[in-house]
Amino acid sequence: MKKLWHIREFSTIAILVLEVVFFTWWLWPEPGRQHPFLNAPNALLILKYSAIYGIAAIGAAIVIISGGIDLSPGAVMALAGVIGSELFVAKDWPLGSSMVLGVLVGLASGLLSAALIVLVRLPPFIATLGVMGITRGAAFILTEGQYFDVSSRLIGGWRPFGLPADWVSPIILIVLALFFQALMTMFQWGRAVFSVGGNETAALFSGIGVNRVKTTVYALSGLLAGVSGVVLVLVQGQGKADLATGYELDIIASAVVGGASLAGGRGSVLGAVLGTLIFGVLRNALPQIPGATFYDRLIVGLAVIVIVVMDQLLLKKSS
Repeated sequence: MKKLWHIREFSTIAILVLEVVFFTWWLWPEPGRQHPFLNAPNALLILKYSAIYGIAAIGAAIVIISGGIDLSPGAVMALAGVIGSELFVAKDWPLGSSMVLGVLVGLASGLLSAALIVLVRLPPFIATLGVMGITRGAAFILTEGQYFDVSSRLIGGWRPFGLPADWVSPIILIVLALFFQALMTMFQWGRAVFSVGGNETAALFSGIGVNRVKTTVYALSGLLAGVSGVVLVLVQGQGKADLATGYELDIIASAVVGGASLAGGRGSVLGAVLGTLIFGVLRNALPQIPGATFYDRLIVGLAVIVIVVMDQLLLKKSS
């Protein structure tokens, strides 16, 4: 058990299980009534919306492992969603082509962040903060404060790839999580990302292309934020500039709670996905408790601080 507890994913799973048990007990209904939290439709609802954060959190976790930070995912999601929905609704493009271009806009945003960090040598915080402002501003300019009604163009009973629409985002998350977990743990590129985050100078002298690694991690973060943005548009049925406002905190928090160290060099993709589920359960259950809705942001902020403090203490202890 001692060895298992030192596996960060195990401790994250333990937190998730305790959270579910707590809310199951706290929200236990009167006899004869369905449990408002512990039921299959509600579990699917948690999965559906957690997956939107989770897709972007995969990219955020990889950036953090590399020793960087990305503040732009929420704004990139909005721009990708706006571009995709405008092409689909206003320009009559096919749905698939529209959303693919939206994802590519996310990739372009990630490459812009990479160029500012690698070529201009800006600190990641400043570079991605600037990209966040650029992409959010571009989304408002394109929409002029209006929105594109995607749901009105989707056929009733829309089943992409023959799947129920509610299962699209969870399935995309699972596929991407397994792919990037394997990429980070079984391939040379993933080991290079960990090396750069652990000690950039040592990685450089060992022959790792540090700039190439940084470019790819920020490009991937933008790409995955683009995927998350178009999925959000399809789930909500609207493309608008204020989509995903404030998601940056939730995405970074999910990665950190899942074990990604802000010092770099440690973390996992699966941990980030588990982190999104922790916050997904929290956001779903709190509104069902009278008077607790407004504690959402407070609890997320406190969780980030506590986890980071614990991470730093464990880092000092291990060194």
